[in-house]
Amino acid sequence: MLRFAIVALVTFGLVLVTALGLHPANATVSTPEFYAWNFASVGSSELVCKKTVVVPQDLIIPSSSMHAVSINSAIVDEKFCANSTKPVN
Repeated sequence: MLRFAIVALVTFGLVLVTALGLHPANATVSTPEFYAWNFASVGSSELVCKKTVVVPQDLIIPSSSMHAVSINSAIVDEKFCANSTKPVN
């Protein structure tokens, strides 16, 4: 009986030390980059490879649970879209 009490106290102590001593990892948000075939511009029929970057912003949108983001795109070399299927235009 004494052995079970000692094991229980040691286990409880280890749980407390682990819970209070270890801090969760600081999560970081990476900047997602996407490469996809898209039209060169609005109204254009030319398909090009575009890099799209989504960057979270520190803006609060009133009365919404959504977060603001900034979306930037640029035309890049076709080799970046080599693994994706080019749509038929």
